[in-house]
Amino acid sequence: MKTVLGQLTRWRRVERLIRMAWGAARWLAVMGVVVAFACFTDWLADRYLGSETWRKTLKASWIFAPQAAATAEERWFTEHLRLRYGLRLPPDPIIDETPRWLRVGLTGGQLLLAVGLAYVWLVRPWKQTPPIDDLASAAEKAIPAFDHRLVTAVQLNRPGARTEGMSAQLIAAVTREAEELAGQHNFLALVDYRRLRSAAVVALPVLGLWAGFAAAEPELAAVLLQRQLLLSREIPRTIQLRNVSQEVWPTGSEVEVRFLVTGAYTEDMVGRLRVEPDGQPEDYYDLKFERRLDDGSAYFVTKLPPASSDFDFTARLGNGRTRERGRIRFEAPPTAIEIEAWQILPEYLGTYNGRRYERRNDGSARGEVVEALPKADIRVGAVFSKPVVTARLIPLERHGLDEKPSPHGEARLIGLSDDRKVAEWRFPTTEKMTGYRIELVDERGFSNAVPIRRNIRMLENRPPLVTFLPESTRHPNPNDFESQGDPRAYEWGDSMPLTLDGRIMVIYHARSEQGIYAPPPPPTDGQLPPPDPRQPCIRYRVIPRGIPVDAYPEAIRDIQHPRDDPENRVFSRLPLKRVVADPQKMGAFIPELGLFERSWEGLVGLRRPERMKVNVEFYALPSPHPAFEPGELEAGGRYMFEVAELTKRLPDGSQAKLELGDTVELYVEVYDKNPDNARRPGYTKEARRKIVVSSEDAYYALKMRDEQHKRLQDKLRELAIDQQNVFRQPPEEPMKPKNP
Repeated sequence: MKTVLGQLTRWRRVERLIRMAWGAARWLAVMGVVVAFACFTDWLADRYLGSETWRKTLKASWIFAPQAAATAEERWFTEHLRLRYGLRLPPDPIIDETPRWLRVGLTGGQLLLAVGLAYVWLVRPWKQTPPIDDLASAAEKAIPAFDHRLVTAVQLNRPGARTEGMSAQLIAAVTREAEELAGQHNFLALVDYRRLRSAAVVALPVLGLWAGFAAAEPELAAVLLQRQLLLSREIPRTIQLRNVSQEVWPTGSEVEVRFLVTGAYTEDMVGRLRVEPDGQPEDYYDLKFERRLDDGSAYFVTKLPPASSDFDFTARLGNGRTRERGRIRFEAPPTAIEIEAWQILPEYLGTYNGRRYERRNDGSARGEVVEALPKADIRVGAVFSKPVVTARLIPLERHGLDEKPSPHGEARLIGLSDDRKVAEWRFPTTEKMTGYRIELVDERGFSNAVPIRRNIRMLENRPPLVTFLPESTRHPNPNDFESQGDPRAYEWGDSMPLTLDGRIMVIYHARSEQGIYAPPPPPTDGQLPPPDPRQPCIRYRVIPRGIPVDAYPEAIRDIQHPRDDPENRVFSRLPLKRVVADPQKMGAFIPELGLFERSWEGLVGLRRPERMKVNVEFYALPSPHPAFEPGELEAGGRYMFEVAELTKRLPDGSQAKLELGDTVELYVEVYDKNPDNARRPGYTKEARRKIVVSSEDAYYALKMRDEQHKRLQDKLRELAIDQQNVFRQPPEEPMKPKNP
C-alpha cells in the first residue's frame, strides 16, 4: 500500500504547487500592474499637483482651493502657545509633492488588494487542492486497468475504515492488485502542467517590465517602491534647487529670492516662483538665470517689488522644485525715534564752573538748532528704534546750490549706550553749515531707508544791534516822586535842544547773541591801560553850517559813516569806559534810562543840575541766571556828551570852534565778543544829530515842549472821560404832569 499512497501523495503535492504557482503568477501580475500604477500616480502627483496651473484650477473649484498662508496674528499665536505652554503643533507638510493622504490611500489600497488576491489565488487554492480519494478516482479514469481497485484499496486500508462483514482475504487481494498496477504506472504523468506555462505568460511580462525599469532607472525605481512603503524619500530629479536667499530684508525694500541650481539646467530655462504673503492670496513670478559659478552650478533669481508683509515661497524649474517652503521676513531698518540738540555756546561767552553754557531753542526737541553761533559746538543725542552697529553723524554745508558733507569730517561720537540704542555726538559749527544727517547700520547690515536730516540755521553774520533810546529826565529810582506817572511824560525823544555849552544826552542799548565786548575795568593804580581798538566808543563829527559838501576834498566827502572811517579822519572816537557796579549799593540798572536806581541819589536842591553830568558810560548787563545763561549779551549806558570844546573841520583842513547853527552828529560803536579779527562793529542804525541853538531858542523850545505836553495830557484826559461816558445811562427826565 505504500506505493499507492506515495504516488498519490506526491501527485497531490505537485497539484498544490501548480495551483500556488498559477495563483502567485496572477497575484504578481496584478500587483505589479497595480504597484506600477500607484508609482506612476505618485510620480505624476509629485510632478504636477503643486504646479501653477493645477493650483489655479483647484482655486477656481472653491472647495479644493489651497489654504492661504497663515496671517501674522496666527503665527504669533502659534509661537505664543509654544513658548508659554510648550504646545508644539505638527510641522508643516512637505509641499509640492504627492499629498500624504494620497500616498496613504494608494498604499492602503494596494495592501487590501494584495490580501484579497492572496486569499483568492493562494489560500483558497491551497485549501481546495483535491484529496487523495479524488486523485485516486481521477487515476482510475485515466488508467482503466485499475477498475475501481485503486479507490477501494485506498479507502479500505485507511485507519478507521469500516470493514465489518468484508473478507480480509478479498481486501488483501484488491490491495495487492492495486499496488501491482500502481507500480506499473507513474501518477505524475497525469498532472496538467499547462498552468505553469500560463503562469509564466502572465507573470514574466510584468516582471520583465519592472526589471527593465529597474535597470534603466534603478534609483527612481527604488525610491518609488520605498515611497509605496510610506518612507520619506524624495523622487530623484535631474535639476536640484537649493534656497540661498537672504532670510530677513528691510521693510519696504525690493527682495531678491535666490536659488542655487545644479543638474541638467540650461541658461534659457525660466522657472516659476510661488509667493504666499501672510494672510493674502498667492502670486507667481518668473525665476530667471543670473550667473554661472565655477563648479557648474548657477544662480536663478527673482526680484520682487517692494513689500512689507512676510511671505513663504516655493520654486519650480524644469522637473526640479523645492520640497520645503522658504520664508522671507521683513524687519524695519534702524531709525531715530527721538533726536535732541543743544548748542554749546562759544567759550568767549564765558563759562560757569569751568563748563561752557548750553542753549536750547524751540526746535531742540526735534534735533534742530536755530541761530547757531560761530565757534560754537553742537551736541546731538538720539534714541534709535533698535540696536545699531554703526551710528554716524555727518555735518552738512552749503556749497553753491549743493549741499555736501563738511570737509571737517564726521562728528565725534561721544558715547553709545550698552544696548546700542542711544548715541551722542559733538561737532563744531562752521559759517556754511546748514544741517546734519544721521546714518545708522544695524546688526543685519540694514541702513536707515528714510534720510534722517535736521536743520542747523547759523546766526546771521551781523554786528551787534545798537539803538538810541529816547532822552528822558525821569528819575531812575522808581520810588522817587519824579519817577511817578506815565514814563512818556519825561521823554524828549531826540528833541532836547543843544546850546554851545550844553550836553547831548546819549542813552543807548546794545545786544548781540555773540555777547557785547566789554573792556576790562581800568586799573586801580591809576596807570592808563593800553588803547583797545575794540573798546566801545562814541563816534562823532561836526557838520559846519552853510558850507556845502562839495567844498571838501573827495576823500573827506566820501566818508559819511564811521564804518567808512577806520582811521578817524572825519569821525572822532570817544572811548566809553566800562562801569563795574555793585547792585547792592547802586541798585538795579534801568536800561531805558542808562542809569542805576541810585545814580542820582543825593542830587536834589542846589545839586539837582549835577544830574546832567552823571554818566554810566558802558555797563554790560550780567546774566539773570548765571548757572544757565551767559552774561553780557546786552549792554547800555548814558553819556552826557559835552560840546563846548568841540571843533569843526573846514574845507581847507583848518579847525574852528563850534558856532550856532552847526550840527553835531554822533553814533555809538560797539563790538561783539567773537575774537575773529575781521569782525565788524555795530553802530546805531541812525545818527543822533543836534543843531546848536542859542540859549533863548533853547528856552523857547523847552517852554513850547512843556505847553505841547500839557495840551496833549489835557486831550488825553478828555478822551478818557468821553470813553467813560459812553457806557453810562443818561439820566431820565422827570415826567411832566398832564393838563387837567
